[in-house]
Amino acid sequence: MKAREIMFCFPINSTDPDKVSELANSIKTNGWRGAPILVCQDHNHLITGSHRLAALEMLADDGFDIDSLGDIAEPVDDLIDKWCEENDTTIDDIRYDYLSEVFAGTWVEQYKNDIAEW
Repeated sequence: MKAREIMFCFPINSTDPDKVSELANSIKTNGWRGAPILVCQDHNHLITGSHRLAALEMLADDGFDIDSLGDIAEPVDDLIDKWCEENDTTIDDIRYDYLSEVFAGTWVEQYKNDIAEW
């Protein structure tokens, strides 16, 4: 998914303006690095990446072509739905500070070293 496709998503936590600015500068200089932002499209919110989304918004506001970064996000609705069904729960019960319980053994695990909440 391109950056503009996730701009409508609700962040999962508050952001530190200094970290957002640092990320924006890094993205502008080095392009997109690391794990994709994980998005639950059905619920219009992020699973990871509140700071990175804020950095993308900052860059867009400054006229940077954020879609030139290529695909920076991946939908994980199917993985979330499966985990919720297997655990008889809803997305509201996901511990966003411990995402390995949801994504262990899935394609997302390849990014575990890049996801602070793993």
